[in-house]
Amino acid sequence: MKKLIPLVLMAAACSGSNLSLSVRAGSSAASSASSLTLSNGIAVSRIRIVVRDIKLERARSADAGNDELEEHEMQAGPFLVDLSGTTLDSGAPAQLAAASLPAGTYREIKFKIHRPESSESSDAGIQAMATAGASIVADGTIDGAAFSFSTPMDVEQEVEGSFDLASGSNLTLNVDPSGWFGGSVRLDPRDASVRGQIESNIQHSFKAFKDDNHDGHDDGD
Repeated sequence: MKKLIPLVLMAAACSGSNLSLSVRAGSSAASSASSLTLSNGIAVSRIRIVVRDIKLERARSADAGNDELEEHEMQAGPFLVDLSGTTLDSGAPAQLAAASLPAGTYREIKFKIHRPESSESSDAGIQAMATAGASIVADGTIDGAAFSFSTPMDVEQEVEGSFDLASGSNLTLNVDPSGWFGGSVRLDPRDASVRGQIESNIQHSFKAFKDDNHDGHDDGD
């Protein structure tokens, strides 16, 4: 069953656009599910991702054909996205960061999947990830047996699009874990030989769309 984890960038009235970063997991409908059940005998009960250096890029000029972008930093972080229990499928967003950025047409979202150092934050969750030497940890079961997959991957992520943001608009960045561990030919998260494939799947699992009503679906659909 396909599930989404949207990271939500919400804009509210302010001088320019007051953007905040929130996170929610699962479908737009609230549920009491406590895991993400995939299609290959794998269920994920907790996902932790450390992100930092969240930036938005917009066109420098309104002139047609102008491809120059100006970069606006939202927050440096690091931030821990920690999803477990009913939060994996409740759809309830929780704010992580906020910044005032100008309204306009943004072309790209940039952020870093980051392996933190213990000196970067006193937050207990960040400290635990630093101790584990991990930027991402996924816990769950495979054929009923417990597993914990972790990776120290430290990579830049860029998601392109055309997002017209004004006061009250909302942008959702989704990471979809349904393909992290393969499909009909599954990738066993306990098998070190497929770690590179899983990490590649994670990097390719992000997309973004306009979501002014905050329902976790593209407004254009």
